[in-house]
Amino acid sequence: MGKVFTGAEAKIYVDDQLVGLYENCNYSVTITTEPIHTLGRFGAHEIAHTAYEAISVNCGGFRILGQGAFVLPKFPRLQDLLGLGEITIALVDRKSGSNIMTVIGCKGTTYNGGHNAKATSRFQVSYMGTKLMEEDSDQSEANPTELP
Repeated sequence: MGKVFTGAEAKIYVDDQLVGLYENCNYSVTITTEPIHTLGRFGAHEIAHTAYEAISVNCGGFRILGQGAFVLPKFPRLQDLLGLGEITIALVDRKSGSNIMTVIGCKGTTYNGGHNAKATSRFQVSYMGTKLMEEDSDQSEANPTELP
């Protein structure tokens, strides 16, 4: 068995529901940094971490009739925004069942689609989440401040 993970081995779940219409899933973590410069010095003393930004998740797939972005990918409808909760997006290895990546606290942010005369119809859904976990690391923050 090979060690390299491929797209054919990936299954994407939205709130524990398998989404079989995505053909790609990209995600990114950004840690904001700030160089510390002082008078009397050309270079920075250090680089300070100032924030762990929200996780971006972008998924693209095929338009399947009756299964638009408001159904299985759970992109929010206008009337749902007021009481909208968060969703979890997980990418799982279909051979072993191992969790490759999970993003929790997600909310849909962008949905777009397109149609071409000589091609399949496709769409993109973007989400933002609060925390990314991968198979080899859990993320946590010791004693964080919570909302009242």
